[in-house]
Amino acid sequence: MSTQQVEGRLTRIEGLAELNAGEGSGPRIEKLAAVTGATVVRLSFVAGQTMDDHKAGAPILVQAVTGDISFSTADETVSLVPGTAVHVDAGIVHRLVANADSVVQLTILR
Repeated sequence: MSTQQVEGRLTRIEGLAELNAGEGSGPRIEKLAAVTGATVVRLSFVAGQTMDDHKAGAPILVQAVTGDISFSTADETVSLVPGTAVHVDAGIVHRLVANADSVVQLTILR
């Protein structure tokens, strides 16, 4: 995994699909990059792990890289599988449940 910024314009972020899960009830959370306008975070889940209700202080984009995650707000549950993403406004309570070993890319928008 590496992050490389070139001349302040292009940042290459590697390791997005690497499952680096930890033990316990929740995912391993790793910041991969902080760039102009966004922070990129990898969430590695083992099947059955959850992120209980929480909210972000900024808008977020959550994308499944591998696996299958149930992403829920008070109003809706979305199955996040590769090729699927959700945008969530700041302050919206949400929860994630891993239905399979999964990697999720979280982009915090600033």
